Amino acid sequence: MTVIGWNWLALVSLAGFASLAGGAGQLAFVVAVGLGLGLLHGASDLKLVLPARRFRFVGCYLAAALMCLACWQVASTLALSLFLLMSIWHFAHEDDLFPNRVTSLAVAMFIVSGPALAHGEAVTQLLAAAMGPQAPAGAAVVISTLLTAGGAAALPVLLWAAWQQRCLWMMATLAVITAAPPLVGFALGFYCLHAAPQTRARQHLLGVPSLTAYVELTWPVLLASALFILAGGVLFLPQEHTGMRALFALLAAFAVPHMLVLPRFLHLGYGRSSAAAQAIEP
Repeated sequence: MTVIGWNWLALVSLAGFASLAGGAGQLAFVVAVGLGLGLLHGASDLKLVLPARRFRFVGCYLAAALMCLACWQVASTLALSLFLLMSIWHFAHEDDLFPNRVTSLAVAMFIVSGPALAHGEAVTQLLAAAMGPQAPAGAAVVISTLLTAGGAAALPVLLWAAWQQRCLWMMATLAVITAAPPLVGFALGFYCLHAAPQTRARQHLLGVPSLTAYVELTWPVLLASALFILAGGVLFLPQEHTGMRALFALLAAFAVPHMLVLPRFLHLGYGRSSAAAQAIEP
């Protein structure tokens, strides 16, 4: 289930204030919700790996993250395209909202492309800033057009699925994501449709009773992530002063190891029961 109740109202109200605040407010919102709350579910990656394999896991994780930053420096258009495709695959593969594979794919497509539905030109500008001046002319337009088409295909599927389940919260969430400015819409979609459900799944898997306890369990990783964000911002922000290049590069640096490295180190008990997870040493 996605975010509901007072939590949803608080999040949407904050999104409204960020939208009215303009560029700086929207960037702050996506950093707080996308990089902050959104990455909570990945903070427990280390806990899903057997202790004997953790040193190698951390090495591969960091290597993949640094490789992402390097690729964004030398081939940002290719890096962005691969990042978007991998994100769609990952969101579909780990969707907990709908049992149907087609609907899960629609969720994945909508998280990535929903914000482009009503804001195609703004998304084009964001993508151009993320790729930098070395990107081929027209690349941002092509990617934005593809995203708009993907969002247009995904939205009716999700609305119908939400209607069948009489899930008004889901329908309202889809509407807000579509109407909000692109950065705000992406952060909302990523958190509400993927990160929040996955964080709850991780809590259950690790036998953690509350979000506070989950944060206490993962705080060293969260602290290391904050330092990594700071270092990445220092590297990329001077190159493009809107912060878009730094934001996309850092999102990829966190997401790609989570998507590609973790599955190769997962303990076999992952996804079976919290008891199996507790045997890993949560």
